[in-house]
Amino acid sequence: MNSFEISVSNVKRNIKTYRLYLMAMIFSVMTYYNFSSMRFNQQFLEYKNAYAYIQSLSLVTSILMVMFLIFFIIYSSNFFLNQRKREIGIYAFMGIDNYKIAFIFALEGLLLGIVSLIFGLIFGIIFNKLFMMLLAKAALLNVRIDFYIAKESLIETAIVYSIIFVITFVKGFVDIIRTDLIDLMNSLKKEEALPKVNYFKAISSIVILAIAYWCAINQAKIGFDTALLISVLLVVWGTYWLFGAFFPMFMNFLVNRKEILYNGTNVISFSNLFFKIKENYKTLAQVAILVTICITSLGTVSSLKYYVNNNRKIEVPYSISFVSSNQEEIDKVYELLQNSNYKVKLKEHAKYLFDNQHETIIINYTTFNKILSDLNVENRQKILSQLQLSNNEAGYVGASMTWLSIQREKEQITIEDMKFTLKTIPKIPLFGNGLPYPCLVINDNEYDVLKTKLLEQQFNGIILENPENMEELTYQLASVLPEQSKLYTSYIADATFYDFTGIIYFLGFFLFLVFVFATASIIYFKILSESFGEKTKYEILQKIGATKSEIRHAISKYIATFFILPLIVGIVHSSVAIFVLSNLMNYNIIIHGIFYLIARRRYIQIIESN
Repeated sequence: MNSFEISVSNVKRNIKTYRLYLMAMIFSVMTYYNFSSMRFNQQFLEYKNAYAYIQSLSLVTSILMVMFLIFFIIYSSNFFLNQRKREIGIYAFMGIDNYKIAFIFALEGLLLGIVSLIFGLIFGIIFNKLFMMLLAKAALLNVRIDFYIAKESLIETAIVYSIIFVITFVKGFVDIIRTDLIDLMNSLKKEEALPKVNYFKAISSIVILAIAYWCAINQAKIGFDTALLISVLLVVWGTYWLFGAFFPMFMNFLVNRKEILYNGTNVISFSNLFFKIKENYKTLAQVAILVTICITSLGTVSSLKYYVNNNRKIEVPYSISFVSSNQEEIDKVYELLQNSNYKVKLKEHAKYLFDNQHETIIINYTTFNKILSDLNVENRQKILSQLQLSNNEAGYVGASMTWLSIQREKEQITIEDMKFTLKTIPKIPLFGNGLPYPCLVINDNEYDVLKTKLLEQQFNGIILENPENMEELTYQLASVLPEQSKLYTSYIADATFYDFTGIIYFLGFFLFLVFVFATASIIYFKILSESFGEKTKYEILQKIGATKSEIRHAISKYIATFFILPLIVGIVHSSVAIFVLSNLMNYNIIIHGIFYLIARRRYIQIIESN
């Protein structure tokens, strides 16, 4: 058999070990192809604003995924090398040239890469239409998605992954050549040293993380950039010492407590974990940091989705809004609507004053009451009851747009020599982004006084029963209304911001799935690499009286610790930066839970195999 045939035979023989690696790689190739194809999909070109977002975000997510996958592939390759060291050593002992051995095993990794690339592209093409339909839905785009094969994306994906696999091939080839024969033969017979407990590092890890959390929470005092840099460095430092010193100290405490150690199968699982934690703490720390990045990243993009869901009614309460007191212009708008397929659900006309000095809208109490009633605002009765205005008092409603909604710094405001004491009103639907300014609500008499000093204007808001596909209508309205009318429609809102947030969330979620799948795979590979060396130990335990049930229970607790510890640490780190984690943690826990069950099953199969 030549080198290629041996490599193919080895891949077939070890397919059970490789299958999760192949699944992760196929999924990553499929995802990368779909990310890339967004930049070349002709159907998105019709939506120029959204396409610009899609193009830039697609490029960024593709780069991030490649950087992460390089780390994942290199780590996985190291696992396969360590697992096969003894086999490689036997080949060397038989007199086979070291360079030929290196070529055979490096070629295995290259073959796995080629297989994952081929199947990843096939699945990417098959699911591309579904991917694009979901993207269009997330971006609020009304576009027909047809089956499309992006040749540019096929070429790009093939080139990017080929470069990664070639680099991996070269690295695997060099690693095997540099490995000593004696080390290869004895790779599974290394003695386990009892880890030394470093109390200084153990206590310091908690102190370091506490300082990192304090800096993150108090970033307003320190400065965002400084706090971010300090927090990240301290979290990484503290996490390594946490797994390298604190957890060994904690395990030492448990092992030295006989009532805990000899309870059930703890003597097996705790002892094994105590011995293994020294060589595994770096992996656990790396996974914990990656989990932190995954949760925090998804938390950031999810906050945009949360923003959209909770603020759209405030920012876009009307399908159409414009400012005009000209009855002829208003009639033209309603004439357009009458000749279209749209049905008007609500017409809102509200008089207001605008104070240029403070860039603030002023309305009277009667108008405010009418708008709240027409828009059927929640808790409007409670708001109105709290807004009992005396003379020289004004209700303050923040600007609808979040980035313009700056908290008022003063309790009073003076407009045209009239001083008002402010009462804060929670953000509510009022004028939306059509008039994105703070609003003052004053009593009717004082409004009449100010009306003699400030220019009164009219806001016009229209709610449609079927506000979909408003692009053409928006252009028609723009043709009959002057530029100073401040025309704003739900189509403009979607084209300027809401489609952008949907795209970010959609891409961020898929990127999150790739990252979590890869981090769980890293633990899986680490666990399995140890299972081959642990087989003899568990055989001895069976001979001295341990039952299969007890051994399986001990293995379950041991493996569960490897999956749970990084997950808990990652969630704790992330929760400092993100306070709403309920949905995010569910995805992470489910994926890690699935990998735990697979790893546990495979570990037991290896231990119990003849």
